[in-house]
Amino acid sequence: MKRIEPTLTAGKSTKNIKRRKGKTGFGINILGFGSGGGAAVFEAHYLIIAGGGSAGHASGGGGAGGYRTSFGCGPEAACTVQLSYEPGCYTIDVGAGAAGGQGHGAKGSNTNISGTGICFSSTGGGNAGNDGGSGGGTGFHGGAAGSGNEGGYTPPEGNDGGPGSPGHGKPGGGGGAGGVGQPGDGNNKGGVGLTSNITGSCVTRASGGSGADANSGTNPAPAGGGGAGTGPAGSTGGSGSANTGGGGGDGGPTLGSGGNGGSGLVVIRFASNACISVSPGTNSVTTCVGPANDKVATFTVDGTLTVA
Repeated sequence: MKRIEPTLTAGKSTKNIKRRKGKTGFGINILGFGSGGGAAVFEAHYLIIAGGGSAGHASGGGGAGGYRTSFGCGPEAACTVQLSYEPGCYTIDVGAGAAGGQGHGAKGSNTNISGTGICFSSTGGGNAGNDGGSGGGTGFHGGAAGSGNEGGYTPPEGNDGGPGSPGHGKPGGGGGAGGVGQPGDGNNKGGVGLTSNITGSCVTRASGGSGADANSGTNPAPAGGGGAGTGPAGSTGGSGSANTGGGGGDGGPTLGSGGNGGSGLVVIRFASNACISVSPGTNSVTTCVGPANDKVATFTVDGTLTVA
């Protein structure tokens, strides 16, 4: 009997998953080989967020890291097919948020899951008019903002940044997982994040960093971990929150400094009958989540998922 491998590439969509014969619901899929026993393949929900883009001085808010999920607690969650895990080890790379400073910031790092039959990624957030998971805003001089969904995924992993406004003297906000960054001729805030309850609690993550605003002391970002923009010359923008993929907040003009992007996150939710472990100890497995007592593996740093 020919064995068909489930494949999921970091390409354009999840439609290329090839499932083996058996049940395809959430939980366990028993695969027969000849007349003998079978191998268990566990299907699991996921949330994967890349590192957020950072900001510089009056160069626009950083874009949120790419946000991909199959599980959410609201209509804004982009539900897609689950990932299938054979027994074995899987490498988890949690994207770092980019470092801010007095330049134009930098792009966040990608987050990846790789192992047997799986190669799955989200794209780091953009900066200063550059593309990313969500795009970076541009400075007060104007120009095109960065585009979101750089990975070309369906559904998209993020949104565009906001353009700056020379007439208003304000940079644009970075794009967020749930909405575009606001332009400089508007409130120039970062784009909104998205909410998921994959861990058992509703948490909003991956909002864009807000642009600087010389007319106010601080320009807060929306919920989701994005950093606040600042106003006065020489001031420092807020950093994105750890493990949210939030974009860095824009720094003030004249030697101001932009905030760092927030680091990414990987959460994988298995059925209760899965036997899983994670390393190193900074990462965790939570049991008895939800009415079906699911098991949730959470990776806040690089690590290994073992499925037995």
